[in-house]
Amino acid sequence: MWFILALFSSLTFGLAGFMMKISSHHKGSNNYLLLGLYVSGAMGFLWWMLYTGATLFTWPVLLFGLVIGIGSAAGNLLFMKALEVGPASLTAPLTNSNILLTVIMSILLYQETISWTEMIGVILLVSAISLLPIDPNENLRIRNISWYGLVLTATLLFFLRNGGLKITEELHLPGATILFVSYVVGIAWFGISILRDRPEPPRTRAIGWWWGLGAGVFSFAGLQIYSIALSEGPASIIAPIFATNSLVVALLSILIYRERLSWMQRLCLLLLFAGLILIRM
Repeated sequence: MWFILALFSSLTFGLAGFMMKISSHHKGSNNYLLLGLYVSGAMGFLWWMLYTGATLFTWPVLLFGLVIGIGSAAGNLLFMKALEVGPASLTAPLTNSNILLTVIMSILLYQETISWTEMIGVILLVSAISLLPIDPNENLRIRNISWYGLVLTATLLFFLRNGGLKITEELHLPGATILFVSYVVGIAWFGISILRDRPEPPRTRAIGWWWGLGAGVFSFAGLQIYSIALSEGPASIIAPIFATNSLVVALLSILIYRERLSWMQRLCLLLLFAGLILIRM
């Protein structure tokens, strides 16, 4: 069951990522996009909390929610800044390496065990995720030394989000409440950014806002399903499966925007399917 949940979490979170791509394609505001995402996502987690009766605002829940929220919001911010000063073909794969930190933590700290076929499957999945953003035609020269600090910090911040959810599951803390708190942190973060920055055109704001609201619904669904999957199965396998949501975005972009499938993307898809098959053998 956890394998199906992990796949479904990747699909739904990938739909959120694709909606963000649509907003970018139509020149929507990033600040309003992310604000909308965190608003609708927070409402989703609030509904789930009330529906399941998992409302528990203790100090550990608030602390983990704050840490995971900062990891998500600040990680995205530093990732975008790293893209401004360095090549995307290196930035995205290195920040995605936070998945490996979650896998290593799960094996060493929580004594999770995986078979050789599962280990090879995980390696293939991580390889697919890492190779996907690579553009063979991009200049990989790094001219700004700040790029190294931005990438390292963004990677650690994303680990706070993904690894933090594993830790909270092990502590039997309510995932929905923690994610609700983390999304409230995101609302505050990008709400302040909007008030601080120069006003954007109404059309740009509207595009970002409405696509952000839609993305937030699927973001809530993806992370909630991911949280449930973590309570049922090994994070050392579930985390890499969840991270394949970037491949969902790529596939939808190919189908909707008629983007051509490069040889690198074909290789990534081959590695994806091979990895999933090995994990279930």
